[in-house]
Amino acid sequence: MSRLRERWEIFWFEPASPVNLGFCRILFFGALFALYLPQDFVAWAEVSPVFWKPIGLFRCLHLPVLSAPLLAVIQALWKVTLGLSCIGLFTRLGTVTSFILGAYLLGLPYNFGLLSHSNAILVFVLGIMALSRCGDSWSVDQLLRTARRRGEPSVSHPLMSGEYTWPVRAVWLIMALIFFGAGFSKLRRSGLEWIVSDNMAILLIQSNYSISGIEPLTAWGLHVAQYGWLCQLLAAATVVFEIGYPLALVSRRARWLIVPAMASIQIGIRVLMGPSFEQFLICNLFWVRWDRVFVRVFADARRMRSVAASTFTQDS
Repeated sequence: MSRLRERWEIFWFEPASPVNLGFCRILFFGALFALYLPQDFVAWAEVSPVFWKPIGLFRCLHLPVLSAPLLAVIQALWKVTLGLSCIGLFTRLGTVTSFILGAYLLGLPYNFGLLSHSNAILVFVLGIMALSRCGDSWSVDQLLRTARRRGEPSVSHPLMSGEYTWPVRAVWLIMALIFFGAGFSKLRRSGLEWIVSDNMAILLIQSNYSISGIEPLTAWGLHVAQYGWLCQLLAAATVVFEIGYPLALVSRRARWLIVPAMASIQIGIRVLMGPSFEQFLICNLFWVRWDRVFVRVFADARRMRSVAASTFTQDS
């Protein structure tokens, strides 16, 4: 029992440098800024109140649909805070504000009947980043703190801390629960018929006839649908990787297989069927150990400079 508790604590609070979390912050908020910059939420203020059916969050907090001018201000402020969070300026204020405003703006369409499961994960990740110390590295705030401390006695500050581990692992856990829930729901409601029937072939054909709101990038789905065995193989792979996704939490080997496989499946859905999963693909950035990437890149760069210098010396 004590060993299990120890492994649990290591999973959440294994000492880590702030570099990995800091770079995850840059990529996550930068990608959100680029994704939502052209999107306009103001149009929801013009939708008839007849279609207003508030979801749980809006109903419990009595959140209304704001007027068009107020929505314009809120969405502009949200996009600014995404940018500030990306560069790490006023990081704590930026991440908290982006979470609060993002929860409202991203949740607003669901009160009018939107059926999508892509935006919800962003609200959770925004909340995690708001509670984390993601501005301790690779941020303007960190540069300003360093500049202010010049000439002052050095302050002991732990470079390695579990505070930089739990936010990343929390994102992992959320993704694992979402994918496992999707796979479990398929088997619970349809059983193996979801795999061995013509279900996948039908979905591929339907998606090429404007059934979905988003057109597929290619017409390849029609060709794939002609091969029943291939459709069943794709369906089986989808369920297996969804159900097995939690293994990525505890096994490094499984992580190397499952996470890229699920990302590839989502890209394949976009290409063959239409629905896009940019939000999930953005969250996949948290699976990369950016601190190790930097160490390897810098080591390779130093090695190349050493080789170039020695070659120059020999030629001279």
